[in-house]
Amino acid sequence: MTVTIELKPEVETRVAEQAAARGVSVEEYIEGVLESHALRPSLDEILAPVRLEFQECGMTEDELGELLKTERRAMWEERHGGRA
Repeated sequence: MTVTIELKPEVETRVAEQAAARGVSVEEYIEGVLESHALRPSLDEILAPVRLEFQECGMTEDELGELLKTERRAMWEERHGGRA
């Protein structure tokens, strides 16, 4: 697919700098950025297994919140050598 886009001058300058720093053409740099972004999984895709496991474990949101609070407190105490 061929696409033509208009870039703001400051964006064009930055893209040219980034391409030069990587030793590639502006076209190759932009293609790489777009491919990387387009192929990156969405947050929903990343979190899907976690959400499924949470649903299957039977824990309520309140229970999860309390667990996270307790663990955060324990981590703080471990790092700071005592109680808050």
